Amino acid sequence: MLKRIPLPDQFDRIIIGGGITVGAIGVPLGIVLVTLVAFGVISAPEMVFFVAAIIVILGALGCVLLPNIVHAALSLTATLIGVAALYLLLMSEFLALVQVLVYGGGVVLLLLFGLMMTNAQDDPVVTDGSQKPFAFLLVSLLVGTFITLLLSGDWGNPTAHVVPFELFGERLFREFALPIIVVAVLLDVAITGALVNVHTATDDLPEESE
Repeated sequence: MLKRIPLPDQFDRIIIGGGITVGAIGVPLGIVLVTLVAFGVISAPEMVFFVAAIIVILGALGCVLLPNIVHAALSLTATLIGVAALYLLLMSEFLALVQVLVYGGGVVLLLLFGLMMTNAQDDPVVTDGSQKPFAFLLVSLLVGTFITLLLSGDWGNPTAHVVPFELFGERLFREFALPIIVVAVLLDVAITGALVNVHTATDDLPEESE
């Protein structure tokens, strides 16, 4: 169906088609939520929560179900941005900022950069595998844990405490300096390995005859 869309070949039809689908579903849903807020059925934070939850769920499904790893990484970005919105609702601005800068930006870009640098080829599509029963068991345990926490949790109205960013920066670069250095070294090792793999793959290519 996406091949019938009259677009130039340069455009990614899956991304364009997905954007059109999200817009067709999101605009009516947004109108409904704004109407509910206007009539006092739900509050504005509840509307933001519903929108962020939908983005997180759809992004997670796209990350798991899309066969193209680049599209899956973009779906992962949408999920991480939705989680950042949930942190904002919890009045955790620092965690939301770290979520966007580190995970939504750095980690996903590192994945895409590694894929491009290692010259990864398309793997055959696997329709079935031995890991599916284990995955189903793990998902069942996670869903059961979440349901138990939701039912047994003590839901209330906690008082939010605003912590200055200066204290975060002081603790981050004094008390947690060693973990930050270790993570930086690991990222450097990953990028160096990607560069080595690229040079190895380039050297193995047959030379073109003049």
